[in-house]
Amino acid sequence: MRVEELASDPELGMTLRAGMGSPRLGRSITWCAPTEHMDPTPFLSVNALVLTQGMGLNIRDYRTWAAYVERLAAVPIAALVFGLGAAHRQLPEGLVKACAEHDLPLLELCADVPFVVVMRRVEERLGAERFNELRSGWELADTCARMASGGASLADVLAEVAGTVGGRASITDSAGYELVAAGERGGRRGRTALRMPSTETERFQLRIEGVDTSMLLQPLLGPVAGVLAMQLSYTLSSRSALHSSDALRWFELLLEASPQNRGEVRARAAGLGFDVDAPWQCVQVSAPEGTAWAKLRSVAWRIRAALDAPGRPVRFMEEEGGTTMVLQHAQHRQPRALAELLAGCARDVPEFSICVAAGESLEDLPLSLLLLRRSQAGPGVHCAGQADLQAIVQGLPAAGLESLARRLLGDVLLPSNAALLQTLRSYLRNSGNTGRTCGELFIHRNTLAYRLRRLRELLGVDLEDGEVRATCLLALSVVGAAGGHGAAVRPSPGSPGGTTGPAAVPSGAAPPAGSVPGPRR
Repeated sequence: MRVEELASDPELGMTLRAGMGSPRLGRSITWCAPTEHMDPTPFLSVNALVLTQGMGLNIRDYRTWAAYVERLAAVPIAALVFGLGAAHRQLPEGLVKACAEHDLPLLELCADVPFVVVMRRVEERLGAERFNELRSGWELADTCARMASGGASLADVLAEVAGTVGGRASITDSAGYELVAAGERGGRRGRTALRMPSTETERFQLRIEGVDTSMLLQPLLGPVAGVLAMQLSYTLSSRSALHSSDALRWFELLLEASPQNRGEVRARAAGLGFDVDAPWQCVQVSAPEGTAWAKLRSVAWRIRAALDAPGRPVRFMEEEGGTTMVLQHAQHRQPRALAELLAGCARDVPEFSICVAAGESLEDLPLSLLLLRRSQAGPGVHCAGQADLQAIVQGLPAAGLESLARRLLGDVLLPSNAALLQTLRSYLRNSGNTGRTCGELFIHRNTLAYRLRRLRELLGVDLEDGEVRATCLLALSVVGAAGGHGAAVRPSPGSPGGTTGPAAVPSGAAPPAGSVPGPRR
């Protein structure tokens, strides 16, 4: 109920004595406050309708009236209703002048109409308005629920909310980062925020901006906030339509990196909206262990929102503890430029690891994904390396390469020769440097010399030759890529050749004279 509607009610017969043409006449009344205090402002709230007969205001000094009205206008109240009667037969001139100067609507109520009639009329109107607002809120929630169940996106549902309130609606995460928004702010300044149903660790808010300050948003938006929360949870979950089976199958084909799948990979990429001949970018988002799924998915969502645009799709695959994305960004083709863009999205989550890689063609994409997923970068935003031995091995098309590598390594791959295999890996990784190899394996130089002689006997090659070492390193990588016994995995503490205990000598073989299998001296 607005002040102008109250002033024009014929049954109340009130007269507007100050504030004619004032914008305050459009204020909505929130409640009635009958009071005879000289200063009732401690008990008032915004847009209250103050009713008084001036029993404690039998004064003539205009300055007192001005101070009284100034305090009321500062609350600000909706209007002042002054009832004539025993205390005042007519309106005090000082009050009329003060209300006019402070642009406060002043309503004169005749003596034969008690305040209780005014209060009842206002409460009846407010009750009817609250009922209509609640009904509108549930109707909006029902409309949005039907849209969501019909497959509408979260942005479409939020656009319906923005259209209803006539402003801008957005959903933000616990860090205040905007996940999705719809509508325009317009020229109005009213704003509010409602907490959506969410977990204690990750809270989301529905923010409304650019609406009429007199609009009661809580009863209107309360029901739909629950619908938006469910739609947000569904959007962030792996069951969402955004996580399409076509995109998942495409990722599986890329990670298989099989030459036989190239035709299908190309066809599915085109079907997902990609330009198969354009450069590619990949992003890996990894969360620390124990991170709540809602936080991981909200961070992944904000990154996708920053990268996604019409004609620039972002496809992704979720795994435990992380999300892998593939996109084609026209303005940020280089990994470093893309990393700088993403750094702004992750300022409030420094514990997350975000790694970026790029490929010039669809044929490069599987290897770029391999580099990205194997990157061991710590927290922060990083660029994956250009290439490594494992990626090169992964890209070799020869089908018999694994069997060739196993023939070269021969008996070194036997479980009984685990210590020799460990020594070979370390020796090759350290480019034949015996000092670094002994330090890494925590063994004596004599023990290393014995193992190297055994390796030369089993392999039949000279490990002093750089080309031979490169060949053996490539063979180990091939076997490791195939998941064989030669996978390049560092030893765990306490294992044979590990870093916390004495080095073991292969079973059945005695160490050479002078060697001391124990802590390095």
